[in-house]
Amino acid sequence: MFEKTVNPFAAKRSQRSMVSSTSTPSSNAKKLLRLPHVFAKILELPFPSDDDVFVEERPQFYRFVASCNAGGVRPLAIEILPGITKIVIKRMDGGDVAVEGNPGLGQWRFRLPPWTQPEMVTAVCSGGKLVVTVPKTKIRPN
Repeated sequence: MFEKTVNPFAAKRSQRSMVSSTSTPSSNAKKLLRLPHVFAKILELPFPSDDDVFVEERPQFYRFVASCNAGGVRPLAIEILPGITKIVIKRMDGGDVAVEGNPGLGQWRFRLPPWTQPEMVTAVCSGGKLVVTVPKTKIRPN
């Protein structure tokens, strides 16, 4: 099993664009082969991006645990564009969960693999802990 605490800033990833093989030396145009900032499924938690979140990966699910002072919460899967889904955590009344800490930092985000099921996500906040569970499909696509 795979368990770890994740800080998104711990290991910076390099973002590169590659030069197209059809470009000529006189052409400075670069062709972007991959957009590293666009992913099909993203989990966004109501915490600053530098907060620590415990991540547990099992064959059946991903589980995210962080400290939280909110009451009842519910997950909401939002289809941003066709094929691109973002999961956010809202209060039961539909309002945003208050983010403590530096408001200048972005939200905590995790890129979910394609074999997860964002429409089946669950979120519970009790005992000062927010627990978000994202199930995986039974058969992992190749």
